Amino acid sequence: MKLPTLVLALLLMLSACGSEDPGISTEEFAPNVGANETFNNIMIRNAFVIGGASGSPLPPGSNAPLYVTLISHRAQPDKLVSVQAPAWFSTATIPGGSVELPPGRLVGGGPKPQAVLQGLTKQLRSGSYIAVTFTFRDAGAIQKQLPVLPPSQWRATYSPTPGG
Repeated sequence: MKLPTLVLALLLMLSACGSEDPGISTEEFAPNVGANETFNNIMIRNAFVIGGASGSPLPPGSNAPLYVTLISHRAQPDKLVSVQAPAWFSTATIPGGSVELPPGRLVGGGPKPQAVLQGLTKQLRSGSYIAVTFTFRDAGAIQKQLPVLPPSQWRATYSPTPGG
């Protein structure tokens, strides 16, 4: 057997070998397509807004749910007290009035929205980004650009309308 053929055969054999590392998985996970930030020891993860179906913008007057995962690494509990997107929505509400953030605990990230943006002032298409300000009782306020995603794929089970 010639050397190039032997090298090629060896490379093919090695490329067919799988990893025995238990940390590697072929399981599919929901992508983290939302905005991420760490601000004053509060982690904001996978923050996004659900908009209209692909090709169908939300019309003025619509409401849109906002989803986010929050993790506080502060020494004392904090809370998310308001969410605002004044360039796009006239107001916003947080179910229950605020979101409690105990130290070291993950909050949110489920199929119910952590806030509802209300009173869209102009047409909004999925695939765009909007500026949203998160205000925390102790940590202060931070503005992030959040993606507006269609209610499809892994978001299909999320509440596409307020109150769901």
